[in-house]
Amino acid sequence: MEKSRCLVETCRFEVLSFESDYLGRAHLSAIMNYLQDAARRHALRERFSVFELAEKGLTWVVSRYHVLIDRYPRLGEKITVSTWASGKYGYYALRDFEMTDAEGKKIAAATSSWMIIEINSRRPVKVEGLFPDDLVLERRALEDEFPVLPGIERLDFKTTFRVMFEDLDYNRHVNNVVYSRWAVEGMPREMLFSARPVELEINYRAEAFYGEEIEVITQKPDAQNSFWVQQIYNLSTGKEVARIRSRWKMYGPDEGTR
Repeated sequence: MEKSRCLVETCRFEVLSFESDYLGRAHLSAIMNYLQDAARRHALRERFSVFELAEKGLTWVVSRYHVLIDRYPRLGEKITVSTWASGKYGYYALRDFEMTDAEGKKIAAATSSWMIIEINSRRPVKVEGLFPDDLVLERRALEDEFPVLPGIERLDFKTTFRVMFEDLDYNRHVNNVVYSRWAVEGMPREMLFSARPVELEINYRAEAFYGEEIEVITQKPDAQNSFWVQQIYNLSTGKEVARIRSRWKMYGPDEGTR
């Protein structure tokens, strides 16, 4: 008897000390890691993970992420992440997420777009026939048609990084969560110590590999636009590897509660 599909994967996490900032709240990268790990578990359960695809000379890569955060969970807090495949078309498969606290109240919602590529050629292949039809739950946690994100119109800040060994994932390129960390580290000091991102959109445009030098250029909001805009470049190749748009909110009065 064929087993029924698991349409929604539900995973529980606890915010650990090394995932928390100086005020005892989860880092943005920790939240992104929870989403990634929930997706990994679902793919493993249903046997369409990077390991199964690798046997066919294929792998998953993420194309877009859009995350809305209602609040950042505290150190020691237990949270639940639910994820499901929310659609597919052409070269793209969609995956959505919901994060809730112990009382079932929503903490965050996210949607993402993924591609399957050939490992050797790095060329995308259509997901039809490779991604199970009966696994799709046509429900969105966050509506987004993934339009092209804007580039910066002026340079307000610039930061450079070197790709470290720990930044790499199973595909031996920079893990998608690292880009969110670069986005945060590319912000000015006064923002880092007074606010957090409550909305993040990432468009992954090219790969980056060990030892390469990365530059983040940042444009701050103005009277016409409440979003920070960033572009990330690989200085080793000259390619734009990611484009990011984010909205930040000042700390609330209880942000130091651990």
